[in-house]
Amino acid sequence: MLHSRYSLTSVPRCVRYVSQFRIPMSDCIPFIPQRKVLDPKKCLRRDKGLVLGIYLNETVMGEPAMLTTSAKKYNEQVKGKLWSSLQLAPIPKLGETRVFYDLDPVYAFVAVAGLGSECLRYNPLEQLDETKEAIRIAAGVGTKALKPLNPKHIHVESFGNAEAAAEGASLALWGFTEYRSVSEHRAIPKPLLHLYDDCDAQGWQIGSLKAEAQNLARFLQEMPANILNPTTFAKIAVDLLCELDINVEVKTKGWAASHGMGGFVSVGKSSVQPPLYVEISYYGADECTRPIVIIGKGVTFDSGSIHLKDLDDLRYMKGDMAGAACVVAITRAAARLKLPVNIRGILPLCELMPNGNSPKFGDIIRNANNKTIKLRLPSREGRLLIADSLVYARNYWPKFIIDIGTMSKELINFLGGAACACYTNSEELYRYLEVASSETGDRIWRMPLWRFYEDRVMDCRCADIANTGRNFHGDSPNCAAFLKQFVQDSTWIHLDTYNVGYTKGSDFPYLNRGMTGRPTRTVIELFHQMIADSKL
Repeated sequence: MLHSRYSLTSVPRCVRYVSQFRIPMSDCIPFIPQRKVLDPKKCLRRDKGLVLGIYLNETVMGEPAMLTTSAKKYNEQVKGKLWSSLQLAPIPKLGETRVFYDLDPVYAFVAVAGLGSECLRYNPLEQLDETKEAIRIAAGVGTKALKPLNPKHIHVESFGNAEAAAEGASLALWGFTEYRSVSEHRAIPKPLLHLYDDCDAQGWQIGSLKAEAQNLARFLQEMPANILNPTTFAKIAVDLLCELDINVEVKTKGWAASHGMGGFVSVGKSSVQPPLYVEISYYGADECTRPIVIIGKGVTFDSGSIHLKDLDDLRYMKGDMAGAACVVAITRAAARLKLPVNIRGILPLCELMPNGNSPKFGDIIRNANNKTIKLRLPSREGRLLIADSLVYARNYWPKFIIDIGTMSKELINFLGGAACACYTNSEELYRYLEVASSETGDRIWRMPLWRFYEDRVMDCRCADIANTGRNFHGDSPNCAAFLKQFVQDSTWIHLDTYNVGYTKGSDFPYLNRGMTGRPTRTVIELFHQMIADSKL
């Protein structure tokens, strides 16, 4: 049967979807003949929006509300109309916003977003810079309030930190609408964001690039599994990274088998989609500088093999390649920010399906470092891919290794969407990551990497190690203890992101319902922190 060249099964069309993240090759505007307009005033449309802020100190005696500096200037320009309009109803609190119309000839609508108390600062108990988080929330809810009005331009004040404002506004505006028909749904073009009344253009650009990286990771996670298979993922990686002179190598199952990657091969053979092993190389520093290795779990759909997942879990399994999506986004952001580091990204891409070649209960496979692994649960396949990659990463003599993946469902009950789980054998590296996460608002929480859990996975009579313990509970630390056996003497961080991969839209006001792309911004900020302290 012949397929239309524009059908959903057409791979080239899927690759073109990433054009929103491509770098424009030219800023030339095609010539369009001017049309004769009889009445120019009737064709004039005011399509600019403005986002300003207001503080609300509820514990202060007297007048608790206070406009930001930029809002005060604007209020003076409109001769006090903004402040008088605000006083007609309750002042917006943190996360709330009010929209006003026709206050001045330039901006058709103005959103005033609440920032909460003016006295917010770093909160050690929350492990969060509450000032920056309040700015992200205010910028996010302000731009979201204006989006339905279909503005072509939205100007956002910095609220005191242009980088955080750009992050909140860019993250809030993004939505996955690639497959919505224009004929059935009103197509609203994405408005252009601009910094208002502030000279920190560099901070605004950095924040925009960080948010764009997270949006790219969200985009890849949202793509349906019938379209984003390992082959399509590899093509998208080539399409997005090679334009920035990032080297992308795509290797086949045969190459992996020749390197002894028994875990990757056993998982990959379960599907008709061929598994691919993708390596990404970004060189921002001297060629002799040791690289940072980032490994991302790349299971484009995780059915659980013959240990089939239930319905509630299966509908989110298109995002089981969240780790690989983050690695692509982080490496691309590092290149666009011109970070002076060398990065080696490793993406084991495959699909886990139930068929005659699927991993089975009790199977024993041989790992790249010649260890035998017993599969107590075939659905715990991600750790097999990461284990092979950890052994392979040692070939590059890395400064440190970060692996990212959605590993254990139980973290939803433990941490919810507040923070991703962090396991590490380096106290110094953890401190840097903790500071980075408090800056981005995308927090991490350190979990135990104890011998207690190693004993669980080592308790195996017919193999060297099992892919999980005998106990039902404690699967996340069991996974970390399993991976630790393949790290040896490398400095290493394991980020289990199962619980933060999806949001219902209520955890963070600037993240809409859907896949989150976390912890992309936190890892980028980690690099910034370590570069500032000359650790990279």
